[in-house]
Amino acid sequence: MAAASVPLVVIALTTAASPAAAEPPALPEITPQYFKEASAPIEYEDGYYVVQLAADPIATYEGGEAGLAATAPAEGDTIDFSTGAVEEYGDFLAEERADVIAEHDVDALAEYDTVINGFAAHLSAAEAEELAASDDVLAVIPDVIYQTTGAVDATKFLDVAGKNGAWEEEFGSSKRAGEGVIVGVLDTGIWPENPALAALPEPRPDQATIDAKWNGECETGEDEDPAGNIECNNKLIGARWFDARGVSADSYASPRDADGHGTHTATTAAGNYKTKVKVDGKNIGTFSGLAPAARVAAYKVCWGGCSGLDLVAGIEAAVDDGVDVINFSIGSTGTPEFLDSVSIAFFNAAAAGVFVAASAGNDGPTSTVDHQEPWVTTVAASTHDQTFRTELEFGRDEVDAAGMVGKANWYVKNAVDAAYDGTDPAAAATCNADTLDPEKTEGFAIVCVRGNLFTDNANQVAAAGGVALIVVDQFERGPANTVTSQAVPVLSLSYTDGQDLQAWIDSKGNPRVSVETSELEYQNAPSMAAFSSNGPALSAEQNLLKPDITAPGVEVVAGVTPDNHAGNDFATNQGTSMASPHIAGLAALLKSANPDWSPMAIKSAIMTTSYQTDQDGNPIQRGTEDATPFDFGAGHADGAGMLDPGLVYESTPVEWIQYICGTPEAYKIQSNCDALGSMEPSQLNYPSITVAELTGSYDVSRTVTNVSDKKATYKADITAPAGFEVSVDVEQFTLKPGESATYTLTVTRTDAAFGDWAFGDITWVEKKGTRTVHEVRSPIVVKPTQLAAADEVSFTGASGATTLAGVAGFDGSLSASVSGLVASDARTATLTDPDSGTFPAADPQENSHVVSYEFTTPEDAALVRFATFDEEHPTGTDLDLFVYLKDADGSLTLVANSASGGSNETVTLPGGYTFVVFVDEWAGPSPLEATLHAWVVPGADEGNLSVSPAEQDVVLAGDFSLDLAWSGLAADSRYLGTIDYAADGAAVGSTVVSIGT
Repeated sequence: MAAASVPLVVIALTTAASPAAAEPPALPEITPQYFKEASAPIEYEDGYYVVQLAADPIATYEGGEAGLAATAPAEGDTIDFSTGAVEEYGDFLAEERADVIAEHDVDALAEYDTVINGFAAHLSAAEAEELAASDDVLAVIPDVIYQTTGAVDATKFLDVAGKNGAWEEEFGSSKRAGEGVIVGVLDTGIWPENPALAALPEPRPDQATIDAKWNGECETGEDEDPAGNIECNNKLIGARWFDARGVSADSYASPRDADGHGTHTATTAAGNYKTKVKVDGKNIGTFSGLAPAARVAAYKVCWGGCSGLDLVAGIEAAVDDGVDVINFSIGSTGTPEFLDSVSIAFFNAAAAGVFVAASAGNDGPTSTVDHQEPWVTTVAASTHDQTFRTELEFGRDEVDAAGMVGKANWYVKNAVDAAYDGTDPAAAATCNADTLDPEKTEGFAIVCVRGNLFTDNANQVAAAGGVALIVVDQFERGPANTVTSQAVPVLSLSYTDGQDLQAWIDSKGNPRVSVETSELEYQNAPSMAAFSSNGPALSAEQNLLKPDITAPGVEVVAGVTPDNHAGNDFATNQGTSMASPHIAGLAALLKSANPDWSPMAIKSAIMTTSYQTDQDGNPIQRGTEDATPFDFGAGHADGAGMLDPGLVYESTPVEWIQYICGTPEAYKIQSNCDALGSMEPSQLNYPSITVAELTGSYDVSRTVTNVSDKKATYKADITAPAGFEVSVDVEQFTLKPGESATYTLTVTRTDAAFGDWAFGDITWVEKKGTRTVHEVRSPIVVKPTQLAAADEVSFTGASGATTLAGVAGFDGSLSASVSGLVASDARTATLTDPDSGTFPAADPQENSHVVSYEFTTPEDAALVRFATFDEEHPTGTDLDLFVYLKDADGSLTLVANSASGGSNETVTLPGGYTFVVFVDEWAGPSPLEATLHAWVVPGADEGNLSVSPAEQDVVLAGDFSLDLAWSGLAADSRYLGTIDYAADGAAVGSTVVSIGT
């Protein structure tokens, strides 16, 4: 079997020839159980790859190689890179990498050994294919280009500042909050001269702690202009830059930030205490990061986009250097697949004791949430209680405007009057790209109708010589509410005020406006940001709640690069990119207060102490609706409450592997699954509880650990999701410090609508008399379904009988009927010369080791299946199936494949289409008689299989059974059929019945 290379890609049906009568069933996206990725339905292309080798990296190596001791840290510890064991195992991995690189004659662009064992390289298609086939290689993973997901000082709102805030209560002083902790920021780099990164006062009380863990360095850079390089200090203690693709010529060839995003996230997490903020020369107030005494290490991994090669290298360097916390305000993909090279790197970083905060994404409000791994803390964005407002004066009118600007007077033009001659008026009004004429724009504030990104409009204005941007809403949205800092000062006006301003400008010969220095105004908060990506998460078949938490991500003031922010050192920004470093900063505080806590304990403390209401005591809103856990996860972070969570939910790397092995992505780590087994994703010991397909009743278990310094008694307080009953087997427990208790929830549907999500919670409450000491809350997120029955059953014999069992998810009548049985249409061809190559999915052709067959299927077919079997072929044979839809014009569209190791391959599809099935001998003898079986199961009873009773009464969560009997089947055949279920007359699913004779 070949090594893994790239995830399975399944192409969904987009168009089909119209049938004569009713439309056939839509072709589903098919995900077979396990796949040999060298035969995945893609072609390798010349490009950048991460080559993952077979041996464990330093972060997770637990021994096994002769003479080499384990290097994985104990729970709660980080890797000790000074030990001989780490050095010796690192040397072993280096030799392994060198051998593979030399054997395949490739040039490594980067090498990894801590969070991934492997290297990055630019490979030809042939080289990638050759490496994927090597026994020394675990995976060949194409590079992915990620994107950044891009104060109001939110420290008081998060309850860390102030007399009773976390800084004073836990650390005794804001100036000591975060001592002993290093925050690593993977982003666009750093602007070291930013005042929030100025050197800390000496001597540092935590210097010995930092010296003991810090292994990093300050790479000053290689920029031709010395001003493009950097220097570090005792605040910014390290900086590195990664450029595997060679794009630094377009930016600073150093860790210096050319964008501002990285400086913003770094200072949000750990900027210095009460740094003075000036905007456009005017004093605005002060700014503090969440962990002002923490140190910062910056890793420049983004150059416009963020290459996966650089991301893995940056994660590796951060762990090697000794950081405690990583902030990752960079986008991944909100898809059903979550396991890639970056995810694996973060797995091993977390296993090494490093907490990872990551942005949820800015693609809401549909199921688009990023970073769906349980070992990463995924952060949504919401508002906080302060906003910047100013007054714009024109003529005799004065209107409220959103924006953070200094006092100014501007000559002003409507964008249509600043556009090139002949420009489409609609495009000109919204300041589309290349519409502004510099000769008409220079020296003016430009009024643009909302329709593009504020950043894009501001850049257009700045490039054309404009001095400010005024954006007016294109329709009634209510009061202006967008505060953002860009290349020129930016104001946002409501629709009505904007109409008045534009009309006034048109009435004047040389109009001029004035603005006052912006002031802070207070607002009720939090509410969810419209852009914040939400769940349900698509991976793990929706059985893990993501995002985990929400934090301020709107109108966040932090440090930026003056180069592209009108000379300012501070600016507002918004996005889940801004929310994530708030959680990274809070994690730094928790790590500082509890150096031995694991990343999962820190995550748990943040999640279980969060809140779900705004300052007025009402549910957090998303637009005009109550937000749900799919919007905010467990809730909004509480910076004071998290420091005393009472109980935490822990999980281990072994359990994370078992979690993966319980998802459709198990095939990516199949050897681990074979060794360690799997768990249902809902059963991971996580601070939230999610069950995506609950049939009647479901038991889910969790274990909590007392992390307080006192013996404590907790009682369960349950709010059941609407339409469900929830009970717990242990309603009360008493734990000494460090002791754990396990409880099991039973969630039972009563009258909840099938297919609709419902939300509740369980809170473990500790009280002393009438005083509440701890409340440890976990959200419960469930979706009911109507029936639990076997997807498929297999039997043998020309006749026989058996019993099927299942569980009903409703009260009513369950009926069962038969489709089939039918014998397969077996087709055999002689194949020769298998080459273990990648199947040309984009242009499938027959050749010596590939044969194809065409099948036209009726619309009323219960199902269509194509399969091959190990037992019908010699040992060592590896057949793969690729199934295409044939359109009326003869074109082929890949709709499914099965390409596991061996020849047990199966594809199941609906009827009503013409399919072309390609059978590829990937490996095996030459010649080979290869047999394909095809079934078109009719939507009718063929009289050779019976089921009884045909109808029975069932109760919610009650067991049911069915008696099956078959007879009269021909010898040496393979039969297929289905048992079709209906609930009170409505179809609810089926069980496939396979019988060999």
